[in-house]
Amino acid sequence: MAPAASPVLKRRLEDFVGRLAKKFGEMRGKLEINTEVDVRLQDIGGLANAKREIQGLAFALTAPELHRKWGTKPPNGVLLYGPPGTGKTLLAKALASQANAIFFHVHVGNIFTKWPAECGEIFQEIFAALQENGRSILYLDELEVLPFDRAAFPEELRGCGRRLVATLSENLDDLVEREQTLTLASIDRADLLDPALIRRGRFDRLIEVPLPEADEREEIFRLHLARAERLAGRTIFAPITYDALTPRTAKMSGADLAEIIQRALEEKVRLEGSGAPAGLVTTDDLQRVIEEHRRTKELVEKIRYGQYL
Repeated sequence: MAPAASPVLKRRLEDFVGRLAKKFGEMRGKLEINTEVDVRLQDIGGLANAKREIQGLAFALTAPELHRKWGTKPPNGVLLYGPPGTGKTLLAKALASQANAIFFHVHVGNIFTKWPAECGEIFQEIFAALQENGRSILYLDELEVLPFDRAAFPEELRGCGRRLVATLSENLDDLVEREQTLTLASIDRADLLDPALIRRGRFDRLIEVPLPEADEREEIFRLHLARAERLAGRTIFAPITYDALTPRTAKMSGADLAEIIQRALEEKVRLEGSGAPAGLVTTDDLQRVIEEHRRTKELVEKIRYGQYL
């Protein structure tokens, strides 16, 4: 975890967000700035390759001289790509924690849909703030929501998208020589990104964040179970047969597995609250919740693709 930021720095960042809000409107849910991120790589299940990349990226901020020693330059921009819920945001936060950096979390879709015409100006101000506040990570969350130049969007929105791409490109180019800042972005599919943004010196380091394999799903389950028991301060799970769970969770993300644990625990809360015997969470309890979650996911997918009537 990063050391506590000074009161002066915190106040300066609060003033910056306040100025943006005064100029553009409420920034809650659009821009969050965290000076003390508390997410560790060991808190993230699976994703061994992605975590190894993140570990290396931390040195770009904490020890840039190592790159010079070995005759290379650290990356300027990093693109995390993979299905929703696989841990892209957790990895970005873990990097900020590992590097003791201020974490600028920009919810791109929320900003773009709220202020499409002013989006470029807002990003210009955010990039300016990066250069004034020391070691920082800028995380552009969910770039796939941008229309870029796809014909399915109205020309007005596509024009705003093009202007934003130009703003991002120019500012990424300006950060090439700055050792105190690293920019990350996340997207569900790398092929949805405007090609201009993955040119050399921009988002030219791509890291895949895939759905977890069976052994990784077991690791994720174990992490969430241990976290819940630490919070409860007692044993709340019976011995779990993970071999019975992992086959039924194929193609599920880490977020799906966390939701399954949450639903199983909420069921125990409901039982105890109604005066019924709750008992420990068992493998059977989790299997039942998994099947319910699978049905819900299938329904959501049908609605998403217009197949549900």
